[in-house]
Amino acid sequence: MIEEKEIYRQLQQRLDDLPVGFPPTKSGVEIDLLKILFTPEEAKIASKLNLLPEPLKKIHHRIKKMGISITELEKILDRMVEKGIIIGGDIFDSKREEMTYSNSLYAPGIFDFQLKKLTKELVENHHKYIDEVLSSEFVDKSIPSTLRTIPVETSLTPEHHVGNYDNIKKLIENSDGPFAVMDCICRKSEALMGKPCKNTTLLETCITLEEGAINTIQFGTSREIDKQETIEILNKAQEEGLILQPTNAQKPLAICACCGDCCHFLTTMKKLPRPVDYYTTNYYVEVDEDLCEGCGICVEKCQMDALTLVDNVSQVNLDFCIGCGNCVPSCPSGAMLLVKKSKELVPPKDVKKLYTKILIKKKGFIGTLKMLGRIILGMRI
Repeated sequence: MIEEKEIYRQLQQRLDDLPVGFPPTKSGVEIDLLKILFTPEEAKIASKLNLLPEPLKKIHHRIKKMGISITELEKILDRMVEKGIIIGGDIFDSKREEMTYSNSLYAPGIFDFQLKKLTKELVENHHKYIDEVLSSEFVDKSIPSTLRTIPVETSLTPEHHVGNYDNIKKLIENSDGPFAVMDCICRKSEALMGKPCKNTTLLETCITLEEGAINTIQFGTSREIDKQETIEILNKAQEEGLILQPTNAQKPLAICACCGDCCHFLTTMKKLPRPVDYYTTNYYVEVDEDLCEGCGICVEKCQMDALTLVDNVSQVNLDFCIGCGNCVPSCPSGAMLLVKKSKELVPPKDVKKLYTKILIKKKGFIGTLKMLGRIILGMRI
């Protein structure tokens, strides 16, 4: 009989195979996290699920040695979907007629789906895990980021020749919906730990759209909104100086509005020597020193701590500037200029292509060929 610890280790290894992995740590905190989220039975089943959505019968055939009937398996899988620890349905195709199930990424994914069930124990272990995997070189700049940073609208001019994927209003206008909004899990987590956000009082700022909205509505973590309210929420977020970070795809499934003191992604990146290396962004900021009046407003606005005053003139640290553009409209003298990079980074067409690209980078040429072979043969990947 497999020991309980080994059951959770197998699940950790399974989740680590996904596009955004779940690597081990020296402390073993990742196992503590899984024990909070999964029962041993659920962990055993989840370790046998696929990255690709599969129907009940196919999953039952794979785990029949566990002695669980297909009726009981369906109840367990539906309970796991309700708990937000696996995916029920297809986030890339909402038109499937039969119910399907698949593994979920830990983040973005399982942790985010705990939005209405957060506990201090979960948040403490999550923070410990994020800090530890950073030191184990979890961050890999050769692998595409799951998020991209796009400029706030008021920092853009026609001369920037902005692609639709870098224009927040176009992203919403070009989407068929549905749309939904949910509380920011990062700000909610920090508040639970007694550290409320210093940058904004806004909480309901995370937008999901299309299959992403269908998914979060199903999990009960978001409320459905129309296109107009979606734009209004994003406008408020921009007025508050939050950083817009949609999924790194031309058709994103989510748009985050992030602050520099709560966002788990931003705070993690700011601990690195050159955060800009790990961001997908097409812009950066320059300062016209002749116009700068040294008021320091831009320094206060910068969520990435990329701006400082030197001899009463604002200076940009390009190792930290990710081109969010928040400092541009806030500058009373017009000294802050948003500059487009010489090489434009065009995101993948959709999230499915993004995750495919990440997997190919992670697995290499031989690993990718093996993965494609398994897909063709209908095997688990």
